[in-house]
Amino acid sequence: MSERGSFVTEYVYCPKCFEALRAELVRDDKFLKGVVIPGWGDIGHELPIIAGKIGGLSSGEEILDMENDIGWRLDQTLCHRVRIAVLADSGESKIVECGPETDDVPNAPRVG
Repeated sequence: MSERGSFVTEYVYCPKCFEALRAELVRDDKFLKGVVIPGWGDIGHELPIIAGKIGGLSSGEEILDMENDIGWRLDQTLCHRVRIAVLADSGESKIVECGPETDDVPNAPRVG
């Protein structure tokens, strides 16, 4: 049986990190479909948040994939820590943190 979970990033202030997340999470695959959240009203811009569906073949695999597969790749490209909430079909949930252990990266854009 396939598992259907969901995920959402926190609001990402760093443009470089947001583009790295977009490259990894905005897809239209069987087990990963992500979209950038649109702005509201007639503002017309996107919000720096990505949400979507993450699937797997076994219970809880959505969390494992985000931690180990996707998260590992994000660890290599992000310059700030980013939290991603994953809600598995089984009822489990987890906040996965990706990126460097600290935000003290030389020449990285400052957030906040």
